[in-house]
Amino acid sequence: MSILTNWGYNIPNIDVLETLLPLSEFNTLTANKYASDGRIQDMLAAVSQSVRDYCGWHLIPGVECEFDTTFFDRRVTKVSGGVLIQLPARYVSAVKSIEIGGEAVEQYVLQPNGILLVNACGGGPYTAVKITYTAGLPDSIKGSVEGVVLNRTIKALSQNTGVQSETAGGVSISYNSTWMNDASGSGLSSTEKEALSPYKLTGVF
Repeated sequence: MSILTNWGYNIPNIDVLETLLPLSEFNTLTANKYASDGRIQDMLAAVSQSVRDYCGWHLIPGVECEFDTTFFDRRVTKVSGGVLIQLPARYVSAVKSIEIGGEAVEQYVLQPNGILLVNACGGGPYTAVKITYTAGLPDSIKGSVEGVVLNRTIKALSQNTGVQSETAGGVSISYNSTWMNDASGSGLSSTEKEALSPYKLTGVF
C-alpha cells in the first residue's frame, strides 16, 4: 500500500492523499451553506490537486516519504564535501535513512527547505540514491493553505454552469470569465498563487 506521487517520490502506507481541507471542516467554516451541494467533495479534491501541482509536492499531511533516484537526477549533485540533494518537498522535519550505492550514510546536514548535504564520496550516473524522510506542513502554518482551498472551492461552487447572464429570444449569453479560463473552476488565481508561494518548491525540479 503506497502512492507514487506526481513529483517523483513514494508515500508508503497510504492509498490516497486526502483533500487539503476535509469536507467536515469545509462545512463548518461555511456554516453548512453548501452542505447539500453534491459537488463539494469532488471540488475539494480538484482544488487540492491544483494547489499541490502548483507547489510541486503534497504539503499536507506530514508523512514519511521515500525518494528513489540515481545520479542522473539533476536534483543530485556532487559538490565539495559530499553530495547535495534537493528533496522533492519543503518543510522536511526528519531524515530516517540515506543509502547511496546500497551503502548507508549516517552523516548529513538537513535544511528545512529540503536541501540535504550528504557526507559521501558520490558515485557514477547509475548509482542508486534512496532517502526516507518525513515532510509536510506543521499545524501552525497549514491554515494559510487551507484558506486558499476554502476560498477557491467557494468560488468554484458559486460559478454554477458559468453563465453570468442570458437573454431569451435574441440568445445573448455572457459567461463568467474565470469559468472560461478554467472549466473545472479549480484553477488558481494570481492572488492565490502568491499566497502559496512560500510553500512552492524552487530549484531543479
